[in-house]
Amino acid sequence: MFDKIKNMRRAEIVSIGNEVVSGLIVDSNSRFLSTRLQETGIDVCRITSVGDDHEAIKDCLKTALDRVDIVITTGGLGSTHDDITKNVWVDLFKTSLTLDAGALANLERILQKRGKSMTERFKRQAEIPSICEPLYNEKGSAPGLLYNRDGKRMYALPGVPLEMKHLYDKYIHPQLAKENNTCIVHRLIKTTGMSESEIWNRIGSVEELEKAVTIASLPSYYGVNIRLSSVDLSLENAHKKLLTAENLLTPFLGENIYAHDEETLEECVGKLLLKKKHTLAVAESCTGGLIGHRLTQVPGSSTYFMEGITVYSNAAKMRLLHVPESTLIEHGAVSEETAKALALGVRKNAGTHLGLSTTGIAGPGGGTAEKPVGLVYIGVSSENNTYAKRFLFHDDRCINKERSAQAALNLLRLHLIHTQ
Repeated sequence: MFDKIKNMRRAEIVSIGNEVVSGLIVDSNSRFLSTRLQETGIDVCRITSVGDDHEAIKDCLKTALDRVDIVITTGGLGSTHDDITKNVWVDLFKTSLTLDAGALANLERILQKRGKSMTERFKRQAEIPSICEPLYNEKGSAPGLLYNRDGKRMYALPGVPLEMKHLYDKYIHPQLAKENNTCIVHRLIKTTGMSESEIWNRIGSVEELEKAVTIASLPSYYGVNIRLSSVDLSLENAHKKLLTAENLLTPFLGENIYAHDEETLEECVGKLLLKKKHTLAVAESCTGGLIGHRLTQVPGSSTYFMEGITVYSNAAKMRLLHVPESTLIEHGAVSEETAKALALGVRKNAGTHLGLSTTGIAGPGGGTAEKPVGLVYIGVSSENNTYAKRFLFHDDRCINKERSAQAALNLLRLHLIHTQ
């Protein structure tokens, strides 16, 4: 990521296991390690996944050591037939396995706690390559490994996330943080309501931005996140570079920016509702309760979120929220008029300051030429005004629900920003 920075330490992460390359599990370990390494100012320039194949793992580790001075592997340290990481290390470093007393004592303690007896297969977990240092694992049975020669350092960590994180935080992070003097900092600018191409067409040239930071554009159906990354020998200077870049970007993005870093849209909406001392009720049709779920993920949301009703059928819309039958017959359930009636009805029903509604065609069926799959209307009702906005999303049911919930929360955010 930071190829132009001289003398910066670089690392590679290698995730080992057939279950990783086959997609049976999500490789959360690499994400954790990459984040933590960058916190110490180390640039992660490559993440590789490799199956349980001796030669493939050996080749991967050898080339990684040729490229960088820090390599961290996860997986393959257990007691089953496909746990072959230690054997690969023996082959790669031309060494042999030896029984480590400390690892054996830890293994015996764990087996005793679990009410199990020692077997030869379990005992093999206490064997380590003779040229390596053990990283004792209080959270599991397999120790981690450290190879440290001629400025090259390679760690082997278990694939179980709890054990991997424990060993990294106990052994690796403190040492790397002590040795390193480079600072890497990030700033995530979260936007919604504009496509990636619209954003970069509006911004234009990034030449000035790249003088201070590196830029990553991260699109999803929630919106587009822009990550700014800065590196410097001084943490203060690194943050100054981020601020310079952010100040350059913000005028182009304006109100499409809804949050920064870890803050979510529902947290942002919650803060605005609290600030204005407003209460909210939500009527959901096509989103099926997703907006209510997101709002109540925020601690303290009971202060402002009073009620959520899923009115999926026309009968429910009429019975629970008094949507006129004539509106449904004349305009249809998916219409501006129905969205407005739902927002008004739920606001009056709950006695809240605001009402929010969704109605749409999530798909994959149910669309027509006039009302295609992905058509959604979102309504907002306050004491002074009730209105609805039309959106046209995708043909995928789950994505449509997610995008509709995001658009509804964003429409509510904008309403709160622009009203007293």
